[in-house]
Amino acid sequence: MQDAERLEVATRAAREAGQVALAHLHDPLYFQLKSRRDLLVGASLRVQDTIRDILARECAGDAFLAEEGPDDEPLPVDAEHLWIVDPIDGSTNFFRGLPIFGISVGYRDPNGFRVGVVYDPNRDELFSARSGNGAYLNGERITVHVAGEGEDAYDSSLIGTDLAGDTDGRVNGLRAATHVGNRMLGLVMLGSPALGMCYVAAGRLHAYFHLKLQLWDVAAAAVILQEAGATLTNGAGSSWLYSDGSYLATNGRLHGGMLRLLRAALPEANPKPGAASAR
Repeated sequence: MQDAERLEVATRAAREAGQVALAHLHDPLYFQLKSRRDLLVGASLRVQDTIRDILARECAGDAFLAEEGPDDEPLPVDAEHLWIVDPIDGSTNFFRGLPIFGISVGYRDPNGFRVGVVYDPNRDELFSARSGNGAYLNGERITVHVAGEGEDAYDSSLIGTDLAGDTDGRVNGLRAATHVGNRMLGLVMLGSPALGMCYVAAGRLHAYFHLKLQLWDVAAAAVILQEAGATLTNGAGSSWLYSDGSYLATNGRLHGGMLRLLRAALPEANPKPGAASAR
């Protein structure tokens, strides 16, 4: 199956899953805490099953890696053909009825990350890309936005971020947010990293950073970002494929400055390259 066909399957899966999510927006079925600030919402499993069923039917033999997988199942990270899914990116927003969450479906083969779809069912906005073919929002080409020249680029730039769930990560995130927010036009916290990164790709934000994400948060958006002309690295400025969980996506022009701001804010917690691999 070619990338174009897989993109069509991913698009259909994300849209159908989005309708399941909307049907449960005020009826999450149940919730439980996976950790102090990490919710498992019952509706996520129904959304995830919708995506899994479509991929299993259309792409038989491909492996499936999702956020809400059973803890005792081995992760198929070395599979040649791998789908990486976050059924509801922004589960706290979803649980509280805040309409800021997305369905994230990414695909990787031995040549790298090839297909990415992030669907916002509340706004009916579908961000999509396949390697080498550009990035799109509802079928219209999108690219990053560069605000201003030189120092003016900082004063004209809107930055997105979100906080980690653990205490140390949250303290570091707040410190970084304060440091960045004092230098830029503004700072927003969205509660959905996948949408935050897609907003960089679409030119709505000029950068997005997070200090502790998982592969399913990033996989689909990474393809969209790169095809929209964005720069994506880990928090130390090395390849995003080798991250300790920190990620920085920018319009390119801001990247060096953002890295300096993050390093200045977190000198004792500066991410080291090569800590983990997304392959």
